[in-house]
Amino acid sequence: MTGEAKHINAMPTKAFFVDMLVRDIPTERAILDLVDNCIDGAKRLRPGSDENFDGLWVKIHLDGDRFEISDNCGGFDTETAMNYAFRFGRPADAKSTDYSIGQFGVGMKRALFKFGRYFEVHSTTSYEKWAMKVDVDEWEHGTDWQFEFAELIEDKAFTADECGTRIMVNKLRPEIANKFSSEYFRRSLAETIRAHQRQFLSSGLAIEFNGQHLTHTDLRVLSGGSYSPVVEEITFDRETEAPVLVRIIAGISESKPADAGWYIVCNGRVILSADRSEATGWNSVSEQKDGIPKFHNQYARFRGIVFFDCSSSQKLPWNTTKTGLDEASAIWQSVFPKMLDHTRTIIKFLNRLDEEFEEYGKNSPTLSTLAKEASALDVEKIRGARPFAWNMNPKAPGPKLTKIQYSREVAKIRTLMEALGVNSAKAVGETTFDMILSEQGEDE
Repeated sequence: MTGEAKHINAMPTKAFFVDMLVRDIPTERAILDLVDNCIDGAKRLRPGSDENFDGLWVKIHLDGDRFEISDNCGGFDTETAMNYAFRFGRPADAKSTDYSIGQFGVGMKRALFKFGRYFEVHSTTSYEKWAMKVDVDEWEHGTDWQFEFAELIEDKAFTADECGTRIMVNKLRPEIANKFSSEYFRRSLAETIRAHQRQFLSSGLAIEFNGQHLTHTDLRVLSGGSYSPVVEEITFDRETEAPVLVRIIAGISESKPADAGWYIVCNGRVILSADRSEATGWNSVSEQKDGIPKFHNQYARFRGIVFFDCSSSQKLPWNTTKTGLDEASAIWQSVFPKMLDHTRTIIKFLNRLDEEFEEYGKNSPTLSTLAKEASALDVEKIRGARPFAWNMNPKAPGPKLTKIQYSREVAKIRTLMEALGVNSAKAVGETTFDMILSEQGEDE
C-alpha cells in the first residue's frame, strides 16, 4: 500500500528454530542440563560454595514412552517462569544463582524440545504453585511464541515437602525413544551422571535413576607419611565482587589407566574427566626437552584435578554445553601453564618409579613404602598449599631384579609347560632358570 512502511520478515519459523536448537546437543548432555537445573535449585536452598545437600533428591525416569525428572529442591517461581526460564537465551537482567552450573539459558528448553513433542512442567515454591502443558505440534502451528499456564496458584503457603519441580515429556521423537529403550544407553547415562555430578553426590545429594540410587565415582590421591600431592591455591579477580578461586591438586593414585588424567571441575560440575588429550597438556609439547609425552599406561597412576569456583559462573572456563573448555578464557590461560609444571613433576616421579619397578619388580621399595605410609584421600578434602613430596628409593627390601627375555617356538613352550606342570610361558622361564641354578649349587 502506498505510503505504508514496508519491512522484510526475518523471523524464523518455530519448526526451523526448534530443529536448529536441538540438532547438535547429545542426548546425554541434554539430560545433564536438566540435572544441573535441579542442582541450582539445591544451591538456592543451601547457598554457599561448600554445600551440604543431605535430604535433597533428584529422581529421573526414562523409557521408550516417556521421560520424567523431579526434585525437592525448592522449585522456581512464576516470575522466573514468565520472564526467564523459557526464554530462548538468557536475558541480561535474568536472576542469577551464586555458584550456578546452569547459567546459559538454553538447557531446559533444548532438552524438552529434543526429547519429544509434548511436555509438562510443574513447580511449587513456598508461596505459589504453577504448571504448564505444551503440545509442540499445536504450538508450532500458531504465531504466538508464548506458553500459557495450565495452573496458577499464588499467595498460598506450601510446605518444604511440597516444594520442587517435575518435568515430564512424552510423544518422544523416534530416535529418542530408541535410545531411552536401550539398556546400554541407560547404563552409560547412569555412569555419566555419577562422574559429572560426583561432587554433589558426595555432598549428600541423592540422585535416583530408574529406581537405582547412584553413588559418586571415586576420585582420590595418595597422601601420608613422606608422600604428599602438590596443592596450589590461586585467587583471580581478588578485588572484584566475584573472585575466582582455583585449587590445583596433582599426585598419584592406584594404577588404573581408565581413571588417569586431568579432571576439570567448575562450581562442582565435572566438565572434563580423566582427560589425557592435548587440551590438558598431554603430548602438546613433546618435542621440548622438558615436554610432556603422550599418555601411556606407565602414567596410569597420574591424577590431576583443577577446581574452579566463582559466584559468577560466567567467569569460569567452560563452554556453553559444559562439555569442555573455553580455552580462550583468560583464567584458563593463566592456570594451564601451572598444570603443565605439575604434570612434569608427577611424570618425573612416575618415570623413576618405573625404573625402580624394572629393578625390583613387586619388591619395589617405593611402592612398599607407599602401601605402608600413604592412604587414598578424597580430593574434595585436600586443602592447603603444599609441594609434591615423595621418598624415592628408600632402603630396598630385597635384591635388585632384572628381566630375562627370549623367544622360542610355541609348540616347544607348550611341551615344557606340560612337562613342568605350569600354565604360562613366563612360568616355564622361571622354573627352568631355578632348575639350572639349583644344579649349580646356588640358592634361589
